[in-house]
Amino acid sequence: MKVMHFTAGFVNGGVEQVLLNYTGKLNKKYGVQESIVYLHNADPAKKELSEQLGNKMYQIPARRESLWGNIKATYKLIKKEKPDIVHSHMSLMNFFPLTIAKFLGVPVRISHSHLALKGQDSIKDRIYKRLTNWSANKFVACGEEAGKYLYGNKKFNILFNAIDPQKYQFSQVARDEIREKYNIPEDAFLIGNIGRIVEQKNQKFLVKIFDEFYKQYPKSYLMIIGKGEKGQKDEKELEQYIKSKKSAPHIIRISGVKSTEKFYSAFDIFAMTSLYEGLPVVAIEAQASGIPTILSKNIDPSVIYSDKVNLLPIDKGSKPWVREFVSWKNKDFDRNFKGNSNYNINVQYQKLFDWYSSWLKNINKE
Repeated sequence: MKVMHFTAGFVNGGVEQVLLNYTGKLNKKYGVQESIVYLHNADPAKKELSEQLGNKMYQIPARRESLWGNIKATYKLIKKEKPDIVHSHMSLMNFFPLTIAKFLGVPVRISHSHLALKGQDSIKDRIYKRLTNWSANKFVACGEEAGKYLYGNKKFNILFNAIDPQKYQFSQVARDEIREKYNIPEDAFLIGNIGRIVEQKNQKFLVKIFDEFYKQYPKSYLMIIGKGEKGQKDEKELEQYIKSKKSAPHIIRISGVKSTEKFYSAFDIFAMTSLYEGLPVVAIEAQASGIPTILSKNIDPSVIYSDKVNLLPIDKGSKPWVREFVSWKNKDFDRNFKGNSNYNINVQYQKLFDWYSSWLKNINKE
């Protein structure tokens, strides 16, 4: 079985982590031959890890740099590799590789929605959705909201953003290591955030919330882990915004790390103030570590699988968030956590392989 995945980038985002989690298991257990095609420059460590897991990695021109170059490279790759399955992870832009795959006769063409935007669709968005629904013959989403956003009333399958839960279990050794490395006292209260530094993730609002919280609890810290996108100003603007706050000395910025699991043990709360999301992998990882996970109401509620999660509005100011942080700071809770199978990669990758197999078998019968 040959599977070719298409994704916009290959850096430190949730889609990339989902791909690594699933392909690593499928390659090792079932010998699936998988390749990942990406548009923008990859994070070297992530790319190396993907290759170590058995994936072929291909970079092709981004559409905004050369539309024709993108189309030509996609065509050549699919024609050369002859995949049984093309699995596109670019949400609204899934129709680009899937249309070419359809033209070349690829039997199984999967559209995978990783995003749920709020508000009115533009005319362009509606066209893209129609093209995706025309070019794909199998439809997958990370959650209910992401599926409804891209497919409307069309039937789709949910593939959970599963992780290896043991990897994220609380570790006192990891907690001590991270806090010592970043000079955070053991009795300090640490709020964590992991994600790309882009407008969507809304980290400025989180900084504002923390600044209010810090006034009440000066022995608290905020750690934001993530990089901005090349050529964008979001990271620089965030740095400047942090400098304008009294709490700035207690806000720790880390531009990127190879792996994040140790950091969850160091956190006392994980917070995401996103403007929109699909179903963020980091929120799944945080819950597996047993910490309170405070999320924007714009995140699909199916992300919840522990009893320490709350969804809060981002249009009512910082007070509801500050109150929530105070509540958890004054509460004793158990860091142990038993998850369910929906977000356990050891269960979910077998489900994906069964889907691939049955879809190929049924297509070949038609």
